[in-house]
Amino acid sequence: MRRGGFTLIEVIIAIAILSILASMAVPYAAKLIDKSREESTRKEMEELYNTILGDPKVPTGGTVGDMGRLPNSITELNVQGAQPLGSTGLLGVKFGWFGPYVNTGFDPQGYLNDAWGTPYAYGNPGAGQIRSAGPDRVMGNADDLIYPPNAVTFTGRLLVNLYVWDNTAGQYRQNPTPAQVTGMGVTYFYSNNGNQTSVSITVPPTGVGPPYSFNGYHAGLHAVTGTCQLVGSPAAATGQAVVYVPGNNQQAQLGLYLR
Repeated sequence: MRRGGFTLIEVIIAIAILSILASMAVPYAAKLIDKSREESTRKEMEELYNTILGDPKVPTGGTVGDMGRLPNSITELNVQGAQPLGSTGLLGVKFGWFGPYVNTGFDPQGYLNDAWGTPYAYGNPGAGQIRSAGPDRVMGNADDLIYPPNAVTFTGRLLVNLYVWDNTAGQYRQNPTPAQVTGMGVTYFYSNNGNQTSVSITVPPTGVGPPYSFNGYHAGLHAVTGTCQLVGSPAAATGQAVVYVPGNNQQAQLGLYLR
């Protein structure tokens, strides 16, 4: 009759089975951890990118919209340094540094590192790109994560169409011709290294518009003003608006109504 308990052979076999299962489970668990860290890192890189270039879904201008340029480093998102302190310009559009831009929670330096604890490389391999060294923690290998996939162009283009109120006709007139006006102009406000600056198109210039194009200025929120006096009108019609211009050489359009 067999007594209760296990024989030595049974214990050895059980230990061997557990060892085999453990040897199989550890690499699988490590892969799950790396997968979770990769997802977390990709999400954070995208959030950092939207903080820099802005998010057209909101829309917000990001640091590019506030400063008029790409940051020199990720640190500039939360450290003002020599950047001019933010102020509010025409129509509430922001200019200058309005950081900190990243909510760091309990770790004020956490946004500088990926989920493996390795510092991000910024502007690598191209302008505005953020690079993580990935699971092997060595920059430049095949497991590196890069966002966005292509170098960033922080400028875009705005096309403005003017709609001028005609008191005589009782309706708006779209893009009056030079012969129909005594004077007309469009002014576009942008940030130059954190300082509000503007550029104007006066009509009628030779070979310009309509629509009137502002090309090569930074992405973000912009104030636009216009003025136009139709022939025979006693006073000029005026108008103003805020428009979001995307980066990466994308184009936005604005219908500016003057009355």
